[in-house]
Amino acid sequence: MSLRLRKNVLSPAIALIWALATSGVHSQELTPSFAGVPAFADEFEYAPSPMIETVDPAFFALRETEVPRFRKSFYQGAELLGGYLLDTGNAAGGLDITFEEVRAGFAVPLGSLEHILVLRPYFRADHLNGPETVDLPGTLYNTGVTFFNRKQWSSVFSTTLVVTPSIRSDFTTDENALRLFGLGLVNWQCRPDLSLSFGAVYLDRTDLPLLPALGATWTPTPQWKIDAMLPRPRIARRLSKDGGNSESWAYLGGTLGGNTWAVTRDSGRPDELTLSDLRLLVGYEWVQAGNRGFFVESGYAWNRSIEFESSGSEIDLDDALFVEASVKF
Repeated sequence: MSLRLRKNVLSPAIALIWALATSGVHSQELTPSFAGVPAFADEFEYAPSPMIETVDPAFFALRETEVPRFRKSFYQGAELLGGYLLDTGNAAGGLDITFEEVRAGFAVPLGSLEHILVLRPYFRADHLNGPETVDLPGTLYNTGVTFFNRKQWSSVFSTTLVVTPSIRSDFTTDENALRLFGLGLVNWQCRPDLSLSFGAVYLDRTDLPLLPALGATWTPTPQWKIDAMLPRPRIARRLSKDGGNSESWAYLGGTLGGNTWAVTRDSGRPDELTLSDLRLLVGYEWVQAGNRGFFVESGYAWNRSIEFESSGSEIDLDDALFVEASVKF
């Protein structure tokens, strides 16, 4: 991991995590109980009023009911994603990328609905356009299954485990094509509005094989949420909410882009290709009960590079603009 990448990725996140952990701000309970709200409340339409919410706790509970992200069934829905990254210059000839991805979700209870194993098979294709001076494949593929499990051990401690065995290659070679992503976290709900997480993330990339996973999730009010979590920190503002049915959010965030794939060079020799960048993004997300909804986001990518494992040297690229979108159904 280069010194430049360490400074860009780790330093801002650590500073933000420390600020959140030492903050003296305490908020009210964010998800009041729904108990006692009439059965017809799901059909009730209302105009938000701070005075009514203060006088009538049931009204506040209805408005702040959490939108359920999971369905009460084995099938958890599907998702279609796509995006385009446009190179803004001509360094190394320029590199534009278009991608499509499809995912599906399935849930298996492990003894209770509080302990569920989620399986998400997926298939993704990244189409590369340029540069002509580098023997890049036309398309890179990534397919596998993500296993997700979160277990609540007590009222304040839980664990999160994510494992993704996958094939990342141009489908011309199987040498070093099998890759493994892993994430393990211990989560501590130290305050009603603040959760801290500690662990590690294994990316199985030649440039970033393993990183510490440290972060915090701070919700000072129901309208604001700050996720200081690598590799995708973000600050979100809720724009609308329809009880436990749906809600919409606008957000500002960053992420670590790129990956490593097994490829075949023009010479016929197998190699490992790594594309890397850092991204700043803004987005809009609409969440509907039962793991449905959509998002659209766009932003700016910098610190972009191409690296082949056999040569060990990076080819720098110009910055880029990107847009991505997804729909869940």
